Amino acid sequence: MTIYELETDNNRALLSYRFLIACGLALFLFVRAMISYNAFDLVDRQDRLMLLTAPMSLSGFTPFAVLFPLIPYATSFSDEFNSGYTKYIITRIGVKQYTKKKILSVGLSGALTIGIPFLIIFVMIAFLGVPTTAANMSDFYCGTKWEPYVAIWGGNFVMSAKLVLGLLFGCVWALVGLAISTVVTNRYVVIIGPFILYQALWRLLANTNINPLYMLRGDFGTPGQFTGSYVYILLYQAIWIILACVAIVFGIRRRLKNV
Repeated sequence: MTIYELETDNNRALLSYRFLIACGLALFLFVRAMISYNAFDLVDRQDRLMLLTAPMSLSGFTPFAVLFPLIPYATSFSDEFNSGYTKYIITRIGVKQYTKKKILSVGLSGALTIGIPFLIIFVMIAFLGVPTTAANMSDFYCGTKWEPYVAIWGGNFVMSAKLVLGLLFGCVWALVGLAISTVVTNRYVVIIGPFILYQALWRLLANTNINPLYMLRGDFGTPGQFTGSYVYILLYQAIWIILACVAIVFGIRRRLKNV
């Protein structure tokens, strides 16, 4: 796989109208929640992490968050397979390199679809709010794993940590969509399948520390508790990524065996 081929695939993923739509819609939901919360009228009057609860908790984003990473490029394998493009490309770079390229481009597009709106809204909050301190900390963070860290960098440390969670979450679910596309090469199933899985796991694993929905914001767990700690969430999502990549490798290999 050449650098040019990887850049071309990344360009298709990141310089597309679908990527812009997904990022724009997510950002719209966050800004709308901040307007509803009157956050823009609280400049220098509300601490950063309290302002953060508006886009994170009141926007209605979390239940549908899994859809956004799927929109830009998760359907690319099914689209290319159905069009016959895969037969052309694997004769040039081989199945192994094609699979690596697809995992990298889809994972990156999913990560940035969540990460870019998160970054924009976090930067806005950093400018709008006053630094969070132990004195003005919201009760929302009391007793949570975030409590020991809320005053670091005036709340910016927690937002930075949540940005990493958002990037990983987007990567996970984009790759889950890609894995599904190697089984059912229908773009609508690739979009709806992960959403159904996400909703089912949310219901089945409610109030447990293995509920994938909780991994987006990480607002669970208590200080000293490993299952629910930040490291736990990082490891949890890393395991999802590894399992999805394994499924993708086997799925693409099976699909292209006789192509």
